[in-house]
Amino acid sequence: MKKIFIDPENIDSSLIEEAAGVLSKGGIVAFPTETVYGLGCRADKKDVVEKLYELKQRPKDKPFSLAIGDIPRVFNNYFDTLPPFGYRLIERFWPGPLTIIYYSPTDKKVGVRVPSNVIASQILQALSTAVYLPSANISGQKEAVTASEVETSFGDKIDLIVEGECCSHSRPSTVVDLTFKPFKMLREGVISERDILKVFIRKRILFVCTGNSCRSPMAEFLMRKYLKQVRPYFNDRYEIISRGIAAFPGTGATAPVINILKKEESLDASRFFAQRLDKRAILSSDLIFTMEENQSKHILRYEPKAEGKVFNLKKFLPPEFAQDIPDPIGRGMKAYEQAYSLIKEAVLELRDWL
Repeated sequence: MKKIFIDPENIDSSLIEEAAGVLSKGGIVAFPTETVYGLGCRADKKDVVEKLYELKQRPKDKPFSLAIGDIPRVFNNYFDTLPPFGYRLIERFWPGPLTIIYYSPTDKKVGVRVPSNVIASQILQALSTAVYLPSANISGQKEAVTASEVETSFGDKIDLIVEGECCSHSRPSTVVDLTFKPFKMLREGVISERDILKVFIRKRILFVCTGNSCRSPMAEFLMRKYLKQVRPYFNDRYEIISRGIAAFPGTGATAPVINILKKEESLDASRFFAQRLDKRAILSSDLIFTMEENQSKHILRYEPKAEGKVFNLKKFLPPEFAQDIPDPIGRGMKAYEQAYSLIKEAVLELRDWL
């Protein structure tokens, strides 16, 4: 068994490559994470996985979770489409001490974690394969949080121990199973059940227009104002956002929008900046409201799994006014005032519907 030291403040890439190389060749490597030390091995090598079960004295019917170096790889290769709450958990806690269990694209249950520890992250990113990374202890015993504790437990039975950044939490990751509705806590670790519940309870409502500089910002600001009036603990229960299908990120709200919201609603939109609609915003939102029918169709073409949560805002207008909210860009102040009037009426009806 060999030991190496990697300085987290001055990462030696050759040592990262050495650790990754041992893993790649089928070795077992102990290295620190932000929670506890882990025992890593390639998940696709049956013989080394069996050895890992033997080392940990772990029942074969208790699967290991995967450790991945970056979040996009998880979405591209390991998880099917998550419920909206799952994406918000990832936004809030990854990289970090949270293991999420969900279905893979082939409909098998899989547990995945993206560590935040810089050494673990770089070792995992240097590999093209997934790694099992259970805690470096014999099952049922205390988790190791130092290299010396790992050496005491396993000695020459493993191939490499990496010393470096300490396990800052010194507690296991939290494990949440999202195959249960709404979820099931399998282990409360660094992240408390209360923290998970906060993310679950806070529903995300998304308004969409073309440029995210006039109609959808108006809807966002008005929805936030009027929903606060009738929903106790609004900030804990709702998150209101807006995006534009063809937005130029960083563009401010148009001057007429800023003026109307200030004059009519005493709302300050001067620090609002446009954001472009992407798949993550769609999938992480519980409800999506568009200004035009063609925007709803665009979203469903782009992400068919959004079916059932995309609505045209005109559905919340009286029948005599049920129309797409017209784009006021380049059409003068009256067009902005008309859009504002229609959006406000729809938002007030939507507020009561919610």
